[in-house]
Amino acid sequence: MNSLNITGQYSELEEYYITRLLEIVSNLTTHNGYIVWEEVFDNGVKIAPDTVVHVWKYENNPKMYYPEIESVTAAGYHALLSSCWYLNYISYGVDWHKYYECDPQGFNGTEHQKSLVLGGEACMWGEYVDTTNVISRIWPRAAPVAERLWSPSYKTKNADRASHRLEEHRCRLRRRGYSVEPLGSSYCPGIL
Repeated sequence: MNSLNITGQYSELEEYYITRLLEIVSNLTTHNGYIVWEEVFDNGVKIAPDTVVHVWKYENNPKMYYPEIESVTAAGYHALLSSCWYLNYISYGVDWHKYYECDPQGFNGTEHQKSLVLGGEACMWGEYVDTTNVISRIWPRAAPVAERLWSPSYKTKNADRASHRLEEHRCRLRRRGYSVEPLGSSYCPGIL
């Protein structure tokens, strides 16, 4: 920070770093745009018009991530949401409903703003995950995210109706030999 004459806060150093990184990336011959985390946008770093802003903070708190998506899309950028889909947060009991109920376009914005939301991403951070539990942590809990993102929104609003489909998918994974977690108190017929 001293060599760059940065006397302010850490965010100034981060802005310098990200700006340099984006200059490098934008000059690559395979340039197809880039994705930045929301802090880059929030800190006012100059980003290209085709940038996708990844909204990832405020896990499962739409009062915090919806205003962020609204701000990003109001500025004309595409957005990608993962805030509500962190699979590494394990809860006691049935926790998949929260993944199913998250709506990347549920914020207050114009139809144009909502069209700038590209979708979402299920995330799994690895602090407590390795080869012994990665499959059971991800599946079938990623299935509600997939169904929510890949299905028409008018068909994917009701978590109770999704329960049967997701349980069927869990049993399908079990029949194929995967050790996947139950979605609730249930069983797969014919499988121990």
